[in-house]
Amino acid sequence: MNASVRRPRRALAALVGSVVLALVAAAGGPAAQADTGDDVVVEKSTTDTGDAESSWRSYLELMLVPSMPTDYQPSDESPGVDGPRACPPARCRDFRVPVPSDVKVTSNMVRVLFPVGYKAKKNKKKRYPVVYLFNGARSPYIRWSVGTELTAVTRPLKAIFVMPEGGIGDEAGMFSDWKDGSWQWETFHTEILTRWVDRKFRTSGKRGAVGASMGGLGAMAYPARHPGLYQAAFTLSGAVDTNLMVGNILPPEIAKAIGISPPNLLRVWGNPVLDRAEWDAHNPVALAPRLKGVELFVASGTGSSSTVSETTDPLHTGYTEQLMWTGHRTFLEALTRAGVPYSAWIRQGGVHNWPWFDAPLRWGLPKVVAALQ
Repeated sequence: MNASVRRPRRALAALVGSVVLALVAAAGGPAAQADTGDDVVVEKSTTDTGDAESSWRSYLELMLVPSMPTDYQPSDESPGVDGPRACPPARCRDFRVPVPSDVKVTSNMVRVLFPVGYKAKKNKKKRYPVVYLFNGARSPYIRWSVGTELTAVTRPLKAIFVMPEGGIGDEAGMFSDWKDGSWQWETFHTEILTRWVDRKFRTSGKRGAVGASMGGLGAMAYPARHPGLYQAAFTLSGAVDTNLMVGNILPPEIAKAIGISPPNLLRVWGNPVLDRAEWDAHNPVALAPRLKGVELFVASGTGSSSTVSETTDPLHTGYTEQLMWTGHRTFLEALTRAGVPYSAWIRQGGVHNWPWFDAPLRWGLPKVVAALQ
């Protein structure tokens, strides 16, 4: 294994892939799996002990989870959290964050979910860590509270949960200050928003970053690019390898014809060849060594080759989840290579939609809050 570790990244990934395929063929299925009925879920945690062999073994066991469907299919809506119950007035409020004129974002709205008892007289002096939840490219800032079991999951958790806007669709922000000057999402999130939250609410100074889909990019890139700002980070089926997004530089008419979703990343990070440094500067894979010291949690389904889902539109399918899993494979390899500890929860199959995120949310969010205490 030591010789493999010294190989270039692409060569190592190819070698690992070959080993995994051989092992799967020989064993007839995934190893180190926990059977949860219709699902196969593998959980692994690596530690900062310098035991490279153990870390690589954990990585390989995660890679053994196959990309193939199970009988499980999440419902379109999470039970008990949609409608008015998703944002109960006793805990939840929307705010408009003041933004300087030189910082441009499509929306400065933010939803805040307070811990139970935040307003009680006996807790008036109590301070709480803050968990920022970043949205996906096709979802507004409120989607966490109307599309998942967030409200129920957070009931026992002593933290403030902040859901800021991050851009949607053609103007999905990619958690960056755009190269063409259109938007300054990174400045908004990491400077303006955090200062506003700390001034307005009783915060402890500890922060976590959580993101799903596009939000996973922000959840991992922000802690790496802003050391000390976040102490924990959690990606759920996130866009954690921007190398997989090169198709988003195609002209709009071609991109639409082959199913590539906006925005055009030439506007965001420039040309992926001529501006390679800019792309790498926002790629969690390239930034992996800088995440050491942050409590990391990674969750993903492995998806499947299916592009059809009975409960979701064509974008939110097993195929999309498989693409996200591909990015997590390279991201976890980069973390392992850099000796950066992480905890991972990998589930066979799945589709890329908000109800699917409920199970990893229940797994990871309490761990994030515990890391911030």
